[in-house]
Amino acid sequence: MIPNEGMIFDSVDAAEQFYKRYALAGGFSIRKGTQSVVSNVVRLKYFVCTKEGSRTVKEVDTLSQDYKRKKERRRPSQRTGCNAQLRLVITDEGKYRIKYFGEAHNHPFVNENDMHFVTASRELTFTHKKVLDDLANINIGPVKAFNIMRTLYGGFDKFGATKSDCKNYKRKINLYIGDYDAEMQRWHIEGFILADECSKRNFYVFGDVVSFDATYRHNKYNMVFVPFTGIDNHNRNVTLGAALLGDETTETYSWLLRCFKSAFGYEPPVVVTDQDPAMKRAIEDVFPNSRHRLCLWHIMDKLYGKIGANLCNTTDFKTWLCDIVWTDSITP
Repeated sequence: MIPNEGMIFDSVDAAEQFYKRYALAGGFSIRKGTQSVVSNVVRLKYFVCTKEGSRTVKEVDTLSQDYKRKKERRRPSQRTGCNAQLRLVITDEGKYRIKYFGEAHNHPFVNENDMHFVTASRELTFTHKKVLDDLANINIGPVKAFNIMRTLYGGFDKFGATKSDCKNYKRKINLYIGDYDAEMQRWHIEGFILADECSKRNFYVFGDVVSFDATYRHNKYNMVFVPFTGIDNHNRNVTLGAALLGDETTETYSWLLRCFKSAFGYEPPVVVTDQDPAMKRAIEDVFPNSRHRLCLWHIMDKLYGKIGANLCNTTDFKTWLCDIVWTDSITP
């Protein structure tokens, strides 16, 4: 396992794995150093100890007017200027030969019982990643997932990774997915309706009048949110279902109402919407037995704009009209 000058390897990766096994057996870890590349071919490659070099300390003048205090986490340097290294050169046959092997270290080695904390000995295998993904699907985060797996494996040293490794893996997955989690499927989502058992019970009891309206694309998925709302026996709003739509066309609303009818079993007696023509055509097509009425709030909101600010603001017309419209005692 000990490297020697003159040893030949088929590739740089093979030499790295060999040096890494030697480092783990000796109680230290390695990292890639500088290299020389000519015509996309590595001609010279260094592998060094992780404690090689030293951190550069930047001197600042706190009394200077240009000095800006910046909050930074204080992290002590672990580097000691170690000169242990492995130097590879390419041969005429395209393989790699150890030209120099520096064995001496200037720091103590890691104890055998603590080797599972060394970066080189930590790795999330395919099985680890698969379990993290499966637990994430049932809303278990990386920290709890790590605690579950290290308990099943029988301890930290048997698991082969740390809590930070699990969190970093999950963060990389989230950054890669970004805002396109639905579009990463073969087909991206254009319509989605939620109708659980609680919504169905609410509809069977309070589904005499159903109101649904579409909000604008305010969410990060750039989709239209459509809630279905009813009124309970206490004159309070009750949710009867919800949907996300890719657009507001008649075809999309027709698909939504067909799904609603299929999920709840029948069409509501009365449907209240705003003055959207696409909704109107879809209701006439899918809910032919329902009575379609327009939302009074939308009508009144548009009424003042059509009447004009002069009549609404300088007279009591607005108060007089509201007293007539917003009343329970109005007769036919």
